[in-house]
Amino acid sequence: DFILYLFNYGNYDVVAFEMDTFNCGCFLTTSGSLLFKANFSSKSKIAEDSEYKLKKLPKDKTLDWGGIMGRKGDNIFVHQLAQAQLSSGKAVTLKVLNDILAYSGMLVNEDTFNSLINMPKFIFNNLHKLETRKLIDDMIGLPHGKIQQRGVYIFTYIPTNQKYVGSSSQLALRLKGYLNQTHRSLGKLIPLIMEKGLSEFKLEVICLPNYPDLNPEIVLEQYYLLDPSFNLNTIKVSNNPSGSTAKPLYMYNRDKSILYYFTLQQKDFISKLNIDHTTFTKHLTKGTYYLGKYLFLRERVNTAKVTEMTLPEIAIMLQQDRVKFNINKPVNGLSKSVLLIHIDSKEEIVFESLGKCVKFFLSKGLPATQTTLVKRLNTSIPYRGYICKSIEK
Repeated sequence: DFILYLFNYGNYDVVAFEMDTFNCGCFLTTSGSLLFKANFSSKSKIAEDSEYKLKKLPKDKTLDWGGIMGRKGDNIFVHQLAQAQLSSGKAVTLKVLNDILAYSGMLVNEDTFNSLINMPKFIFNNLHKLETRKLIDDMIGLPHGKIQQRGVYIFTYIPTNQKYVGSSSQLALRLKGYLNQTHRSLGKLIPLIMEKGLSEFKLEVICLPNYPDLNPEIVLEQYYLLDPSFNLNTIKVSNNPSGSTAKPLYMYNRDKSILYYFTLQQKDFISKLNIDHTTFTKHLTKGTYYLGKYLFLRERVNTAKVTEMTLPEIAIMLQQDRVKFNINKPVNGLSKSVLLIHIDSKEEIVFESLGKCVKFFLSKGLPATQTTLVKRLNTSIPYRGYICKSIEK
């Protein structure tokens, strides 16, 4: 059981779930889009210390789960918020910036925002000259130094005033790739550097201090990305390598009645759910079932119920299913069981899976592994006194 609350935080509507006596999680939403997930360690602290009043959701109030889960429809993404700001011609506001930053799990307050946009800049010209490179090393640090500066860098193509902004937690190492021209020729900036030469560019560097629970370089980069003069950037959302071509990925159960997880980046399935890259790609492409029970799709099934499981709970569930599947899985896509034929008595024994066949040998005190057993399948080479065959359906 849990209690659902709604309250207001500035310009944000907040949906909060009271999961137990001492923990409360909340989702900040605006305009129907998931912006930020936060966890509070004490229910009483929210009630006593917050200036915002908590209220229970009325019984007749229904939630827009599409909004809470991050979109209304499949075509509303964070890059569209950025593009709308660029097209508006208006100055960037803190609210607009936070609307976009929250997709990276961050919000910035006004004091921090003002501090970041007023940070001093190092300006370097004549980037092709050795003395300039030495000056950069002196100011920013060496690429492989133990202490690395974090911050933002801006390249300006002097003849046209076209600009590019980037950020890194290891500025010296990142800039080395540009100045040595070892980065791959992608996007607009690097091909232009290769064509025109570094002498045609100016470099500005903003070194930033550390902030608790905030990546200041991403915040400041996003601020500049919303400036139309930075037209050498092809992606307008910081910390979002999927960019405007991103397509959602969904994980359902077999009949698509339950939506377990969705993301804009394939790597999330690999890093957060520990799914092998090749395996994930195969099942996504062929529409086959992962572990025999999960389906990966690029389409949203509106009738699917969104699971209440947390991401760690989903990861644990998959790991448990992997253990079961690997014990009982067939030898290959067609085989359903394994036949053992004793080389002397010709006795035949059928096992419904490779794992159970291995257990049979182990129960007799005979060492056996699935790897070796697979190598003996459908050959005339005996294994522990038996000829091993796979039985196809």
